[in-house]
Amino acid sequence: MIALEVELLTGRYVATSFNDRSAPEWPPHPARLFSALVATAHEHEELTSSARPALEWLERQGAPEIEASDAEQRSLIPTFVPGNSSGVVDGWGAAEEKLERARQALATAEASGDKKAIKSAGTALAKAEKAFLAETAKIVADDGKGDPDRAQKMLPDRRGRQARTMPAMAPHVPQVRYVWPGAEAPEDVKTSLQALSQKMVRLGHSSSFVSCRVIEGKTPERTGLKRWRPSAKQGVSMRIVSEGQLSRLEGAFERHRGFEPRVLPAVHQSYELEGAERASESASSVFGEWVVFREIAGESGRRVGVKLSKTEDITRALRGALLSHADGAIPAVLSGHDSTGKPLDRPHVAYVPLADVASPYASGNVLGVAVLLPRDIESKERRAVLRAIGRWEQSGLRLTLGRVGALRLERVVDTDPRKALTPRYWTERSRRWGSVTPVALDKNPGNLHSSDPKEAAAAARNAEEIVMKACERIGLPAPRWVEIIRRSLFDAAPPARNYMPFPQKNAGGKGVTRVCVHVEMGFEEPVEGPVLIGAGRYFGVGLCRGRE
Repeated sequence: MIALEVELLTGRYVATSFNDRSAPEWPPHPARLFSALVATAHEHEELTSSARPALEWLERQGAPEIEASDAEQRSLIPTFVPGNSSGVVDGWGAAEEKLERARQALATAEASGDKKAIKSAGTALAKAEKAFLAETAKIVADDGKGDPDRAQKMLPDRRGRQARTMPAMAPHVPQVRYVWPGAEAPEDVKTSLQALSQKMVRLGHSSSFVSCRVIEGKTPERTGLKRWRPSAKQGVSMRIVSEGQLSRLEGAFERHRGFEPRVLPAVHQSYELEGAERASESASSVFGEWVVFREIAGESGRRVGVKLSKTEDITRALRGALLSHADGAIPAVLSGHDSTGKPLDRPHVAYVPLADVASPYASGNVLGVAVLLPRDIESKERRAVLRAIGRWEQSGLRLTLGRVGALRLERVVDTDPRKALTPRYWTERSRRWGSVTPVALDKNPGNLHSSDPKEAAAAARNAEEIVMKACERIGLPAPRWVEIIRRSLFDAAPPARNYMPFPQKNAGGKGVTRVCVHVEMGFEEPVEGPVLIGAGRYFGVGLCRGRE
């Protein structure tokens, strides 16, 4: 047995969750630890050659057990920093925007591990960098044609400020251990790992200072530490490493050279908390990782501002954009259909609109969209989805919505101050949930608007039972109660009639027309979102939000 023990010297850990940039990660994922060790090896030239065999040995050991205490999230205090795009010069601002999109596309391609996609994205980035440098040279050129005032506004201290947050956790015990119970390391590997760990100074964000050491044999008892074990069951998804991780990290660094954004290459592994603690965790749905896009100003300098009632148009356009950028055969997990064209009988990618509906002055307009991956998605399928997203990013991230116009989007890789664009806004656990977009019922409940009170009441009871089964279909317990309501609990959410008929035949929808209703429901214990239910869940119809 071998273990690595990390002491959090500041008593806190700063790192963002892989699927929610506004939420902290806890416990620190094994892939974070491995990346920190690799970075340490390359920062100390005297360790680089001896560390390589040890790191290659470590990446072959599989998912470790993790010992960590409970932790409390620290308050998020926004820090205002100069924005990456000043927009002071049309040509320069556009070139910088294209450069940022090209970097995002390369980051996505790197995460997918597809060599062809990485090469293509790298070529696009090189072109974008060349164009950006050319535009910069025009503005600062000492040839009498430059504009000194505009050139000064390119400097960081002259730009507008954008809010950034650094999610952090304060553990009850400032220590984390990674344990490989069956691993027997050769002496030279143990020696190299010990030397490497003693030089490691941070884990996650650069402000998370740590000390690290290797432990052989049984780890000493420490009150407050709980054990997370890898599990085949649905649990908490954490990023781990697999054979070849060292080479993937080094290759990725050679391409991005420390520029943001980039995505940590990793494999996802489900973990369960040992013992009875698992029972106290909230139930969660079949949906896991989020990829979020926000609308940005178009050529007119304004956003389109699409109403939430256009949900099906938006999500079908989003699905079509990704299908058209799939590399080769369209993955079933992306389309929702198998090779014969039949609907999949397992969870697949869902497409949802993100709108602010809960704030006092909410407009109900769509602020962005999200692609939701199934929690138990296979690594190969996940890479295929990320490749499609990366190729779409390279083409410009546009959604054409007919007469409504075209949405220009950008992938959210930082923390957006608008809460509706953060997964946590939709996933925070709650007992009481209400529909934001109406639920398309899986069966016809009967005439909900009958003039006969008995008939209308019977239809309402049928609808409530259908909603309960819809919750169970996505992995949640049946609600303790369900109520069919005329309007959403959220004032800015449009009424259900605005979504009818569903599915829309002119938008590419097929199948039986569904009855759409707004619902309110209460669970015995808090459940974790996203709560996305009903026949339209894969197209954002039936998206709910918690409301205590």
